[in-house]
Amino acid sequence: MQDGFPAGFPSCTCIRNPTKKRNMNHTDFYARIRAIKEMEYRELYAAIELHGASYEWNSNDGECPVIAVNTGSVQPAPADVLICRVTMENGNLRLYGVENEYGNEVNFQPDEAFAGHLSYIIDCLPPVNGVDDVTTLKTEEEAV
Repeated sequence: MQDGFPAGFPSCTCIRNPTKKRNMNHTDFYARIRAIKEMEYRELYAAIELHGASYEWNSNDGECPVIAVNTGSVQPAPADVLICRVTMENGNLRLYGVENEYGNEVNFQPDEAFAGHLSYIIDCLPPVNGVDDVTTLKTEEEAV
């Protein structure tokens, strides 16, 4: 280790240069990820609403969605979580799941799921009364 970086890691003076006044401009990826996660939440909410405010998978048939969730509050602690049930409670989504590897129940909020992973849950939901689309964006121009 050299200056906190693995051997062979390229030197990065921008991290260690406190006198640097102007930073490189770039896309606000945090805002885009946040927007994607909000869109996923809205679409999952709409899908669960179509299912009567609750949907439960049979964990024995292998059809349960598995999503990555950051279960740590201070230190990141990613885990693969097998989603057993999704409900709407007090106007909010509640996801119930267990660790895919150990089977322990995991308590987490939907915003702790990795970006792009709530949509895996939607992928595992059947259509309801002929409705099979909860897409919020219809054109590429509207995309994040």
